Amino acid sequence: MLNLRFVNLDQEYMQPLLELQTFLGFSLSEDGYLVDVNRIDEGLKVEFTEKGAVFYHHNKVEFFRCLGLLMEAIRQGNKEIIREVPSFTNLCYMQDNSRNAVSNVESIKKLLMQMALMGYHSFMLYTEDTYEIEGYPFFGYMRGRFTKEELKECVSFAEQFGIELIPCIQTLAHLNAIFHWNAFSDIRDVGDILLCGNEKTYELIEAMVKTCSEVFTSKKINIGMDEAEMLGL
Repeated sequence: MLNLRFVNLDQEYMQPLLELQTFLGFSLSEDGYLVDVNRIDEGLKVEFTEKGAVFYHHNKVEFFRCLGLLMEAIRQGNKEIIREVPSFTNLCYMQDNSRNAVSNVESIKKLLMQMALMGYHSFMLYTEDTYEIEGYPFFGYMRGRFTKEELKECVSFAEQFGIELIPCIQTLAHLNAIFHWNAFSDIRDVGDILLCGNEKTYELIEAMVKTCSEVFTSKKINIGMDEAEMLGL
C-alpha cells in the first residue's frame, strides 16, 4: 500500500481523504510520499519532483481528480506532467433509482468516490416515487424508497468531495407505481399521468418539492413533466 503525506492541505479535505484510503489503496503517513498542494485559477496540474508530487487545483473537484491521476501515474510508472482544463463547469451524472432497483446508501457513497476521482461536479438522483414524503405512506411503498435520513447522509457525503447532489423528480407522468394503490386513485388521469385541475394533485406536488427542499442543500430541482402524451384523456 502506498503511503502519502500531504502538505499545505486544507483541513476540510481530510475526512474525504480518510474515506478514500481503503477505496484507492493508500494510507496517510508522516513519512509517506510527499504531495505538495497548491491552488491555481483554473483546471489542474500534477507535477513530479525528486521528493514526490505537486498538486495545482482550482477547487475540491479538481483536487480529487488530481489524486486519481496521481495514483494512476504511480502505478503505471509515469512521471510526465499532467495538465487538464475542463471543458465543462458542471459535469453531471444522473442515476436511475426508479425501476428494477434502488441503490442503498453504501453503493451511492462508492459511486460518489468514483465520480470525485473522475472530476464530476454534480450527481442527479432520479427518483419517481422512491423517496419518502411525510403524510403519504403509500408513496414509494414496497419500492425500496429512500428515507429522508438516508438522503441527507448521501448529500453530506457528496459535499465532502465538492459534489452537488441534485434531486430529480417527476410531477406530471412517469408515476405508474403510485397508482398500484387506491390512495392515489382520485388524482389519476390515465395511465401514469396525474390529474390536472384536482387540488389534491397540487398538494402532492407541493409535498414533493417541500421534501426535496428539506433534504437536499442544492437550490436546484430537476422537475420532469415528460411523456404525458395522453394528458386529459
